[in-house]
Formats: sequence, structure tokens, C-alpha cells
Amino acid sequence: MTPSSPSRPALARLTPWVGVFALLAALPAALASGTRVGFKDAFATARGNAFVATADNPSALYYNPAGITQLDGLQLAGNLYRLAVSSDYTGTGVAASMNDDAQSVPSLYFTWKPAESSWAYGFAVYAPFGLSTEWPDNSPLRTFALKNEQTYLTYNFSAAWQVSPSLSLGGSLTYNRVDTDLNRRIGVFSPTDLFRFEGNGDAIGFNLGVLWAANERHSFGLSYSHPTSVTLKGSSVTAPVLPVESAEARFEFPEVLIVGWSFRPTPAWNLEVNLDWTNWNRLNTVTVQKASGATALPFNWESGLFYEFGATRYFTNGWNVSAGYCFTENSTPDSTYTPAVPDSDRHFYSAGVGYRSHRFTADLAWQYADGGTRRVTGSPPSLIGATADGSYRNAINAVSLSLGYKF
Repeated sequence: MTPSSPSRPALARLTPWVGVFALLAALPAALASGTRVGFKDAFATARGNAFVATADNPSALYYNPAGITQLDGLQLAGNLYRLAVSSDYTGTGVAASMNDDAQSVPSLYFTWKPAESSWAYGFAVYAPFGLSTEWPDNSPLRTFALKNEQTYLTYNFSAAWQVSPSLSLGGSLTYNRVDTDLNRRIGVFSPTDLFRFEGNGDAIGFNLGVLWAANERHSFGLSYSHPTSVTLKGSSVTAPVLPVESAEARFEFPEVLIVGWSFRPTPAWNLEVNLDWTNWNRLNTVTVQKASGATALPFNWESGLFYEFGATRYFTNGWNVSAGYCFTENSTPDSTYTPAVPDSDRHFYSAGVGYRSHRFTADLAWQYADGGTRRVTGSPPSLIGATADGSYRNAINAVSLSLGYKF
């Protein structure tokens, strides 16, 4: 053993904290509140995501399952959300930029309402949380985050009942699969030391929805998504100190509650406002279990709101245009901040165009989110005493394309 080599007792005390700080960097870049990805359809995205009280295409399976009673016959739709998330860091005498390569988030929806039936059914696949971040290896933030990926995939099985011409109720049973792969430098043993955690897990959940058309001009929607607790089981490696060992950590994902009001002053216009709540207060302390030790990791995230506004103008030739605005509150406090989740208050601006024929639908939306400059102070230190304190300039550029077909 060389004089610079740490002793085994020291390593035993050190390695649990390596795991803790690595998991602090586990959650990847989010679009709005924490790691939530809330935009699942181009038409809804163009309207600032204000859609829960309209819910009149197959993406209602995500936004409000009660809405699928409006869709006759067999309908299939898909959405591709293509985005680039940027974060530019400035600290005391240092700077870095997160890799902002574009990423794709697809969704698929299938609905069926038999003729003359008051019941409708659906199946969907989408990702309500996740995405990824990557900071360069020469970044001053390398001991907090390198490349981090987390995919939360939901398989949604829905049914809805049209209680009356004006009232529909819907529900979904969901199977949720989470996969995580995260990497960071330790900064203690060598320039190339590394902590890596890989794990996956699953959970069952449910969603509920209500759609009430009070009259031809006013409709109201409510959607509730059940929280999930997922134990990620896998392995970790602490190079060059420890070989691969078993590891697991239980993460809490939030419930989501959306309420909305749609106002149609004429058949040619649809104006909507939504209030969308994400309960990240569930994510408090994560206990990391691994062979080299266990410890508690405080997240202490905060619940956040989306304030969503949208307008659509319909034309008699099947075309429509939409515009919207969405303000989202950040959910990650300075005291537990990590650059792996470049969260901040954001202003989303969007616009789009759509076309409807008897069988075919198409929508294209553009979106820009200005996260301003977030100044972080009092963030937790890494093993070498560095912090992520500084200024972060965050932004998102995105396009969304949805195609649908009625059989």
C-alpha cells in the first residue's frame, strides 16, 4: 500500500457517500417540475398543454381518460416530441455547458368505442417522467454529474363510461417501468475514477378522469394520476476502489392532479385554462442500500404547479391554428440542488397548426421554454468539497408532431 492509498476502514466509511452523491445526480433533465415530462400531444402542446377539458383526440388517454367517450370507432394516434434542453453554468471563475443534443420522446395511443355503446376503451404507451443529461468530463461539475439517464415508461389500459350526453367518467390501470443508468466522477482517487449505478424496477398505478360538458360553450375536466413507489434494483461500481456490487434505492414518483375549463364562445373557437399540480413533496429521503453500507439521501423536493392557457381557431376546411402559454414552477430547492436536474421556473411559449379530415389528423407544434437564470446557493458539497453553487441559464427548444387515423 502506497502512502497515498486510503485504508480499508476509510473506504468502508467513504463508499456509502459515493453512492449517495451519485444517486443525487441520478435524475435527468426535466421539462418543468422536477423530472416530469408533461407534453404528450402536438395539438395539446400548441395550446400550452391546456387540454384536460377538451380531451377530444386519443391522447386523452394521458390527459383525461374520460375524454375517449368522444371518439367513435377505432382510432390510432402517435406523437413524437423532439427537444433540446440546454443549461449553461457559471461559477466563480469557471463555466460549463450541458450537452444539448436533441432527444426524442414518443407516445402511442389506441382507442375503441363500439357503435351505439356508452363505453370506450383504450391503450397507450408514453413516458410521464425522465429524459437525460450529459455534462462534459472537463466540467467543474464532473463530480456531480456526467451522463445520467432515466426512462419511466407507462403502459396504460383505460375504460370510460358516458354516463349521460354531458358527463363521462374514465379510469386507467397503469404498469410503469423505470430504467436508470448514471455516471459521475468521484474526484478523490484519480482523474478517471468513476461511480456508476444501473438499476430498474416497476410499479402498478391508476388514473381517473371526469369530463362534464355543462352546455355547448362550457366544459370542465379533471384528471388524477396515482403516485408510484419504485425500487430500482441493480448494481454499482466504484472504480478503482470497489468492484461491481449489488445496490438498490427506492424512489417516489408524484401524483398529478389537473383541473381545467374550456370556453367555446362560437364553434370556431376553443379557449382553455388549466391548473396542473405535481406532488413532488413525496420525494423526501431515499435510503440507498448497498453491500458497502447504507445511508439516507435527502431530496426534499417541493410540489409545483403548471399554469396553462391555450386557444384554437378552427376553419371550415379542416384546418386549425393554436397558440398557448404555460408557466411551470421549479421543484428542486437550492439545499439539495444537483446540475443533473437543471430545474428552474420556466415560461413555455407555443404555437401550432393542425388538419382534420374524416379519417386522418395531423398536428405540428413549436415550443420554446425560457428558464431564465437560476442562482443556486447552499447546494450540498461533493466528496472533494466542491459545490454546484452558481448561475444556470436554462432553456428548451422543441417541436411536436402528432398523426392520427380513424379506421
